Amino acid sequence: MIPKLLRILLVLTFGFFCSAESLRSQMEPAAQWHLLYTQIRDGLLSKQEAQFRLKSLEVVLKDLYLKQSNRKEESSLCFPLEGYTRSAIGGKKGSGYQAQGYDFFDGGRHKGHPGHDIFIRDRDQDGSDDSTGKSVNVISASSGIIVSVNSSWEPSSPIRGGNYIWIYEPIKSRYYYYAHLKEIFVKIGQIVSRGERIGTVGRTGKNAYPKRSPTHLHFTVHRSTEGCPMPVDPYRELVKGSCE
Repeated sequence: MIPKLLRILLVLTFGFFCSAESLRSQMEPAAQWHLLYTQIRDGLLSKQEAQFRLKSLEVVLKDLYLKQSNRKEESSLCFPLEGYTRSAIGGKKGSGYQAQGYDFFDGGRHKGHPGHDIFIRDRDQDGSDDSTGKSVNVISASSGIIVSVNSSWEPSSPIRGGNYIWIYEPIKSRYYYYAHLKEIFVKIGQIVSRGERIGTVGRTGKNAYPKRSPTHLHFTVHRSTEGCPMPVDPYRELVKGSCE
């Protein structure tokens, strides 16, 4: 016979491991995506292998997202910088978007500039808004699940995006990428809502850190078909973007 106290300990221990396993299973697909992206970013996988694995992961992520969330398709994007509007978007009428030659699977060696740089008022380049003296919040343009976070960038790192966040929105099968962040407030596997604060603008990244670069958020959108993310120009959506 098992003593009563031992039985209680066994039940509590089993319950703890069941809870931990449940949490692990929820986090696992996003954590796998993060690992896969890191390998793509660093040029450690062939395109064929990466696309095959990404396609499989997207199915699992979509199923997980729909089970955890009752959100429906959102008609518009939220402008990703709190307190700023379309006038902060670099280039003339979105001319900063240059997707020619870009391939997601080229990772950190990719060509082109398939996104928009959104600049903050920061003449002294201290990472704070000149008017408020405070950091500028980055907010999620859409709902989705956090699939990758890099929060440990150092000036010696060759990573172009610095501290960044990738969010997957399964309903439209879109990826949203936020780069050059200072602070990050979300974790891999977390489900976020449209308009939710996810970080602050910074100067991290190989090309964003030097003085020649004005402080900005780099924002890109990809739409994935069969595990192949292709860049989408979100300029018109950003121009109309509002979190109201």
